Amino acid sequence: MTRTLPILITSLLLFPTWSYGTQKETRATYRYEARMAFLNAGILTLDFNRQDKVYEFLGGFKTSRAMNKYYTWNGLFASKGQWQGGKLQTEAYLTLSKSSDDGFKVTLYGPKETRHMRKASEAFETIPTPQGVDLISALFLSPDCYKGAKVHDGEDDYAIKLRSTKQRKMVAASKYYGGPVTQCNYEIQDNKGRKRRIQIALGNIEGNTVAVRASVKIPLLPDPVFQLLMPVLRGADS
Repeated sequence: MTRTLPILITSLLLFPTWSYGTQKETRATYRYEARMAFLNAGILTLDFNRQDKVYEFLGGFKTSRAMNKYYTWNGLFASKGQWQGGKLQTEAYLTLSKSSDDGFKVTLYGPKETRHMRKASEAFETIPTPQGVDLISALFLSPDCYKGAKVHDGEDDYAIKLRSTKQRKMVAASKYYGGPVTQCNYEIQDNKGRKRRIQIALGNIEGNTVAVRASVKIPLLPDPVFQLLMPVLRGADS
Protein backbone atom coordinates (compact mmCIF):
# COMPACT_ATOMS: atom_id res chain seq x y z
CA MET A 1 0.00 0.00 0.00
CA THR A 2 2.91 2.37 0.73
CA ARG A 3 3.94 2.15 -2.94
CA THR A 4 0.53 2.35 -4.56
CA LEU A 5 -0.83 5.24 -2.46
CA PRO A 6 1.50 7.94 -3.89
CA ILE A 7 0.62 6.81 -7.42
CA LEU A 8 -3.09 7.02 -6.67
CA ILE A 9 -2.71 10.47 -5.09
CA THR A 10 -0.65 11.75 -8.01
CA SER A 11 -3.13 10.30 -10.51
CA LEU A 12 -5.90 12.29 -8.83
CA LEU A 13 -3.69 15.39 -8.84
CA LEU A 14 -2.75 15.03 -12.49
CA PHE A 15 -6.14 14.02 -13.83
CA PRO A 16 -8.91 15.76 -11.93
CA THR A 17 -12.54 15.71 -12.92
CA TRP A 18 -12.86 18.97 -14.85
CA SER A 19 -15.46 21.37 -13.52
CA TYR A 20 -14.87 24.31 -15.83
CA GLY A 21 -17.99 23.82 -17.92
CA THR A 22 -18.06 27.39 -19.25
CA GLN A 23 -14.38 27.48 -20.24
CA LYS A 24 -13.00 26.58 -23.63
CA GLU A 25 -11.28 23.22 -23.70
CA THR A 26 -8.61 22.23 -26.22
CA ARG A 27 -7.66 18.60 -26.75
CA ALA A 28 -5.24 17.02 -29.18
CA THR A 29 -3.15 13.88 -29.58
CA TYR A 30 0.34 14.35 -31.03
CA ARG A 31 2.19 11.30 -32.34
CA TYR A 32 5.92 11.46 -33.09
CA GLU A 33 7.92 8.94 -35.07
CA ALA A 34 11.34 8.43 -33.47
CA ARG A 35 14.28 7.55 -35.71
CA MET A 36 18.01 7.04 -35.43
CA ALA A 37 19.46 7.25 -38.95
CA PHE A 38 17.46 4.65 -40.96
CA LEU A 39 16.22 2.82 -37.86
CA ASN A 40 12.63 3.30 -36.71
CA ALA A 41 13.16 3.64 -32.93
CA GLY A 42 9.54 3.86 -31.75
CA ILE A 43 6.52 6.13 -31.28
CA LEU A 44 6.09 8.96 -28.80
CA THR A 45 2.46 9.90 -28.06
CA LEU A 46 1.27 13.02 -26.22
CA ASP A 47 -2.39 13.46 -25.26
CA PHE A 48 -2.74 17.16 -24.49
CA ASN A 49 -5.62 18.91 -22.74
CA ARG A 50 -5.94 22.59 -21.83
CA GLN A 51 -8.73 24.53 -20.14
CA ASP A 52 -8.08 28.22 -19.66
CA LYS A 53 -4.92 28.45 -17.49
CA VAL A 54 -4.74 24.75 -16.59
CA TYR A 55 -3.06 22.19 -18.82
CA GLU A 56 -2.20 18.50 -18.59
CA PHE A 57 -0.75 15.81 -20.79
CA LEU A 58 -0.37 12.06 -20.73
CA GLY A 59 2.53 10.70 -22.75
CA GLY A 60 3.96 7.34 -23.64
CA PHE A 61 6.91 5.91 -25.53
CA LYS A 62 7.51 2.36 -26.70
CA THR A 63 10.66 1.31 -28.48
CA SER A 64 10.22 -0.54 -31.75
CA ARG A 65 11.08 -4.19 -32.25
CA ALA A 66 14.09 -3.16 -34.33
CA MET A 67 15.36 -0.80 -31.61
CA ASN A 68 14.90 -3.42 -28.88
CA LYS A 69 17.89 -5.28 -30.30
CA TYR A 70 20.11 -2.38 -29.18
CA TYR A 71 18.30 -0.59 -26.36
CA THR A 72 14.87 -0.58 -24.72
CA TRP A 73 13.01 2.27 -23.02
CA ASN A 74 9.27 2.00 -22.49
CA GLY A 75 7.41 4.42 -20.27
CA LEU A 76 4.43 6.52 -19.33
CA PHE A 77 4.69 10.11 -18.13
CA ALA A 78 2.16 12.75 -17.19
CA SER A 79 2.18 16.39 -16.20
CA LYS A 80 -0.24 18.96 -14.83
CA GLY A 81 0.49 22.65 -14.60
CA GLN A 82 -0.50 26.26 -15.08
CA TRP A 83 -0.35 28.49 -18.15
CA GLN A 84 1.07 31.73 -16.74
CA GLY A 85 1.72 34.72 -18.99
CA GLY A 86 2.23 32.53 -22.05
CA LYS A 87 4.60 30.22 -20.15
CA LEU A 88 4.03 26.70 -18.82
CA GLN A 89 4.79 25.93 -15.18
CA THR A 90 4.83 22.31 -13.98
CA GLU A 91 2.90 21.60 -10.77
CA ALA A 92 3.01 17.79 -10.76
CA TYR A 93 4.83 15.21 -12.85
CA LEU A 94 4.78 11.41 -12.92
CA THR A 95 7.00 8.92 -14.76
CA LEU A 96 6.83 5.13 -14.85
CA SER A 97 9.52 3.53 -16.98
CA LYS A 98 11.45 0.37 -17.72
CA SER A 99 14.70 0.36 -19.65
CA SER A 100 17.69 -1.80 -20.50
CA ASP A 101 19.93 -0.15 -17.90
CA ASP A 102 17.51 1.03 -15.19
CA GLY A 103 14.87 -1.67 -14.96
CA PHE A 104 11.51 -0.48 -13.57
CA LYS A 105 11.33 2.85 -11.76
CA VAL A 106 8.75 5.44 -10.72
CA THR A 107 9.18 9.15 -9.99
CA LEU A 108 6.52 11.38 -8.44
CA TYR A 109 7.27 15.10 -8.64
CA GLY A 110 5.09 17.45 -6.60
CA PRO A 111 5.10 21.03 -5.34
CA LYS A 112 6.32 20.02 -1.86
CA GLU A 113 8.46 16.93 -2.41
CA THR A 114 9.62 14.39 -4.98
CA ARG A 115 9.43 10.65 -4.40
CA HIS A 116 11.39 8.03 -6.29
CA MET A 117 11.32 4.23 -6.49
CA ARG A 118 14.41 2.78 -8.17
CA LYS A 119 13.26 -0.86 -8.26
CA ALA A 120 9.89 -2.56 -8.04
CA SER A 121 11.12 -4.43 -4.96
CA GLU A 122 12.10 -1.24 -3.10
CA ALA A 123 10.10 1.38 -1.21
CA PHE A 124 9.77 5.02 -2.27
CA GLU A 125 12.43 7.46 -1.08
CA THR A 126 12.34 11.26 -0.96
CA ILE A 127 14.86 12.94 -3.26
CA PRO A 128 15.73 16.62 -3.85
CA THR A 129 13.05 18.28 -5.96
CA PRO A 130 14.45 19.21 -9.38
CA GLN A 131 14.21 22.79 -10.61
CA GLY A 132 12.58 24.21 -13.71
CA VAL A 133 9.81 22.98 -16.01
CA ASP A 134 9.46 19.38 -17.17
CA LEU A 135 11.19 18.65 -20.48
CA ILE A 136 8.06 17.89 -22.51
CA SER A 137 6.18 21.01 -21.40
CA ALA A 138 9.23 23.22 -21.92
CA LEU A 139 10.38 21.93 -25.31
CA PHE A 140 7.34 20.34 -26.98
CA LEU A 141 4.35 22.35 -25.73
CA SER A 142 5.61 25.88 -25.01
CA PRO A 143 4.14 28.58 -27.29
CA ASP A 144 7.65 29.92 -28.02
CA CYS A 145 11.26 28.89 -27.57
CA TYR A 146 11.85 28.09 -23.89
CA LYS A 147 13.98 30.76 -22.20
CA GLY A 148 14.23 29.33 -18.68
CA ALA A 149 17.49 28.23 -17.05
CA LYS A 150 16.43 24.72 -15.98
CA VAL A 151 14.37 21.77 -17.21
CA HIS A 152 13.81 18.41 -15.53
CA ASP A 153 12.68 14.83 -16.13
CA GLY A 154 10.99 14.50 -12.74
CA GLU A 155 14.15 13.08 -11.15
CA ASP A 156 17.07 15.27 -12.30
CA ASP A 157 17.30 18.85 -13.51
CA TYR A 158 19.43 20.10 -16.38
CA ALA A 159 20.89 23.51 -17.16
CA ILE A 160 19.59 24.71 -20.52
CA LYS A 161 20.50 27.69 -22.67
CA LEU A 162 18.72 28.99 -25.75
CA ARG A 163 21.60 29.71 -28.13
CA SER A 164 19.72 30.96 -31.19
CA THR A 165 16.39 31.02 -33.02
CA LYS A 166 15.38 31.42 -36.63
CA GLN A 167 12.32 31.32 -38.83
CA ARG A 168 12.32 28.84 -41.70
CA LYS A 169 10.11 26.61 -43.79
CA MET A 170 10.18 22.89 -43.13
CA VAL A 171 9.89 20.61 -46.14
CA ALA A 172 8.98 17.02 -45.29
CA ALA A 173 7.22 13.90 -46.59
CA SER A 174 3.43 14.07 -46.58
CA LYS A 175 3.07 11.96 -43.43
CA TYR A 176 4.98 14.63 -41.44
CA TYR A 177 4.29 18.29 -40.73
CA GLY A 178 5.51 20.68 -43.41
CA GLY A 179 5.34 24.48 -43.30
CA PRO A 180 6.68 27.51 -41.42
CA VAL A 181 8.52 26.81 -38.16
CA THR A 182 10.45 28.60 -35.45
CA GLN A 183 13.72 26.76 -34.92
CA CYS A 184 15.04 26.80 -31.33
CA ASN A 185 18.66 25.78 -30.81
CA TYR A 186 19.56 24.80 -27.24
CA GLU A 187 22.55 23.59 -25.28
CA ILE A 188 21.72 21.36 -22.33
CA GLN A 189 24.03 20.15 -19.55
CA ASP A 190 23.50 17.37 -17.01
CA ASN A 191 24.79 17.22 -13.43
CA LYS A 192 27.95 15.42 -14.62
CA GLY A 193 28.89 18.30 -16.89
CA ARG A 194 28.03 16.51 -20.15
CA LYS A 195 26.64 18.83 -22.82
CA ARG A 196 24.28 18.12 -25.71
CA ARG A 197 22.82 20.23 -28.50
CA ILE A 198 19.06 20.05 -28.96
CA GLN A 199 17.14 21.48 -31.89
CA ILE A 200 13.37 21.99 -31.66
CA ALA A 201 11.17 23.17 -34.53
CA LEU A 202 7.86 24.72 -33.41
CA GLY A 203 4.91 24.83 -35.81
CA ASN A 204 1.33 26.06 -35.63
CA ILE A 205 -1.28 23.29 -35.76
CA GLU A 206 -4.80 24.71 -35.96
CA GLY A 207 -3.96 27.59 -33.64
CA ASN A 208 -1.77 25.65 -31.20
CA THR A 209 2.02 25.90 -31.16
CA VAL A 210 3.73 22.53 -30.70
CA ALA A 211 7.04 20.89 -31.52
CA VAL A 212 6.91 19.37 -35.00
CA ARG A 213 10.50 18.09 -35.00
CA ALA A 214 13.08 17.50 -32.27
CA SER A 215 16.65 16.23 -32.55
CA VAL A 216 19.54 15.64 -30.14
CA LYS A 217 23.25 15.67 -31.00
CA ILE A 218 24.96 12.62 -29.43
CA PRO A 219 28.71 12.06 -29.96
CA LEU A 220 29.62 9.00 -32.07
CA LEU A 221 25.97 8.02 -32.58
CA PRO A 222 23.23 8.96 -35.07
CA ASP A 223 21.07 11.85 -33.89
CA PRO A 224 17.74 10.72 -32.38
CA VAL A 225 14.97 12.57 -34.26
CA PHE A 226 11.30 12.89 -33.29
CA GLN A 227 9.02 14.03 -36.12
CA LEU A 228 5.32 14.88 -35.80
CA LEU A 229 3.04 12.56 -37.75
CA MET A 230 0.07 14.06 -39.55
CA PRO A 231 -2.81 14.42 -39.25
CA VAL A 232 -3.02 15.47 -35.59
CA LEU A 233 -5.88 13.72 -33.80
CA ARG A 234 -8.25 16.30 -32.38
CA GLY A 235 -10.55 15.92 -29.38
CA ALA A 236 -13.80 17.78 -29.01
CA ASP A 237 -13.36 21.48 -28.21
CA SER A 238 -16.00 22.99 -25.98
